[in-house]
Formats: sequence, structure tokens, C-alpha cells
Amino acid sequence: MLRLKGAVQHYAWGDRFALPEMLEITADGRPWAEIWYGTHPRGPAHIDESVHLPAPTYLSDEIGDLPFIVKLLAAAQPLSLQTHPSASQAARGFAREEAAGISLDAKQRMYVDDRAKPEMVIALDSFEALCGTASRDVALQQCNDAGATALAAMVAQHGVAHAVRAVLSGDDSTGSPTVSAELARVDTPSPAMTQLMDHYDDPRAVVALLMNHLRLAPGDALYLDAGTVHAYLYGTALEVQGSSDNVMRAAFTDKHVDLNEFFAVARLDAAPGAGPAGGGPAGDPLVLTERISPTSVAYRCNAPFSVMRHELNGTFALTATSKHTILVCTSGSAGPLTRGAAAYVAAGETIALEGTATIYSVSA
Repeated sequence: MLRLKGAVQHYAWGDRFALPEMLEITADGRPWAEIWYGTHPRGPAHIDESVHLPAPTYLSDEIGDLPFIVKLLAAAQPLSLQTHPSASQAARGFAREEAAGISLDAKQRMYVDDRAKPEMVIALDSFEALCGTASRDVALQQCNDAGATALAAMVAQHGVAHAVRAVLSGDDSTGSPTVSAELARVDTPSPAMTQLMDHYDDPRAVVALLMNHLRLAPGDALYLDAGTVHAYLYGTALEVQGSSDNVMRAAFTDKHVDLNEFFAVARLDAAPGAGPAGGGPAGDPLVLTERISPTSVAYRCNAPFSVMRHELNGTFALTATSKHTILVCTSGSAGPLTRGAAAYVAAGETIALEGTATIYSVSA
């Protein structure tokens, strides 16, 4: 077992206290948005035992490339409205931007690798997200509840996908009111709209009425496949995703926005079976769980990685049967794994832990 030191990302939306508190270190005043445990070049983890050496040993130096990234995430404000490409879209987009000579660290670079970025997010406390476009009936109900009568009429006549495009682009070829006029007619903004407006003062926050607003309790999970439009709103979570950092953004960010590419990748129709396959009913992003032992729960969905939650209260032995396994302790302590600590376990390795803790294992 190799203890890991993750790569910290200080994005503007991050919480200043949640992750430092989890790691039991002093907050430094900066937003701590994510801690990455993986081998992606934008945030490679290194082996904890090497941190005091002149040249730290990165995990990739020992094992090569991991096919996934495990992240601790703490959002104090909403993230951008975004989506991620499929493997084929990523390959084409990466090749296109390479051929165009766009630097990997250029602000306008969207495809920084040629891989897909499916992701699962598991709430560690109360966690809220906008995830996927709502069905026509749900969108109409949300618009009517908010008093957004013009937007409701647009949905009724042209559908949810058309309304999302009109709101995000600020243009509607049918002659319906623009997004600013739509927002002006909202009598009672939804809670998600209010969160977006409080932080961004952007009239496109009305798009929240066209999406599914999900509230997760600790341990609940969402699975977001390619093309799923989403925006995390608030909370702390464990996130597992393909080893990629390809993001197409549409709004609520100071990072690069490309609506043409966003719309080319995004799935905007909430047709049965077209939504993110979380393991529940067709189109439902909520991930089903299965208890496989008194201490362990498996998250069941069509992700290219396996995720389990282990509730320890005493001794526990784990044998890694997959090529790669990452462990992250999110509460309590068990042997060398304290709250916020992570470790890599190689295939065939058995580790023995003792204590009271919640530990997530991610394998592929």
C-alpha cells in the first residue's frame, strides 16, 4: 500500500475550510476546491513517503497511468454549467485542437486529452446539483411554479431542448422574449435559480427551471455519462471520473465558454433511456446501491470503474482484485488511513485495517 498526497486545486468556487478541516491542517485563506488522487498531468498525486525528498515520487512513476481520478470536492458556490465529451468526441476534439496549435495551457483549450470523462459524485454531506434537462412535464411545472409564463409557453410549444438553447444563447429565432425578459417575468425564483443569481447575477440562471434540481443525502450518488449537462451547486463530495479534464462550459464561470462546442456535445432531450445511466429507471442519474457484506456497499451503474463504501468498526481486510485500487478515508481512522487520507493498493495486495472509519474504494 502506498499512501498518497493529492494535488490541490484552488478554483474560485471552492470552500476555504471544508477540505483543510478534513485533512486537519490550518486553512490558508484560499479556496480549496478539489484534491486529486490520480495520475492526470494537470494534477498528479505523489507518494506521501517521498514528500520530504528533493524530488517527490509521483504515483505515475511507480504504476504508470491510472484510468480514473478520485477527488475530494468542496463547493462553496455553484460550479459552471458544463458537460463532458464521449471517447470519440474527445479523440476528435483533441486532434483538432492539436492540429490548430492551441497550447495545452491556453485558456480557450477545451480538449486537453483524448479521453472521455464519465463521473460519479457521492455526497459526503448535504449536496445539491443541477443534473440533466428536465422532462417536458417537470420543466413546465417548474416554470409555472416560478411564474415564468413566457418560458413555460416556449417549452410547451418548442420543447425543453429548444428552451435551453434559447436561454443559454440569449437568442431565439421564433421571436419569443429574450432571456432577460424571461427572467424579468419570474415571480418566485426557484432555490437553484436563487443560488445561481446570488453568485453570478446572470439572467441565464433561469435555465435552472429547465433542469433537474437534485438534493443528495450523505452516501447518495449520481452518475453522469457523456453529454449530461450539470452544475454542482453546493456541498462536499467524493468524485470519481475517467482520467480526463475535458470540459465544455456554457455559463456561470470566468473560464472559457464555447456554446457551439457545448451544444455539439450536450444531450438536451430528457427522452426515456437518453439520460445518464445511474442504475435506476431509464434516464435516472441516481446510482443504486447493493449491500454485499455487513460492512460494505457497492454502487451499481455502467461506469468504467467500481466504487464501494466500507463502514469499519473493528478489523477489516481488503484484497485488491483489480489492476488499480485507490482508497480514501472520509471519516474516522483505520490504521494508516485517517480522515482525508488516500492510498494506492496494487492488484493481489491484501491490507488489514483496524478502527472506526468510512473508507471508499475505487477500482478498475
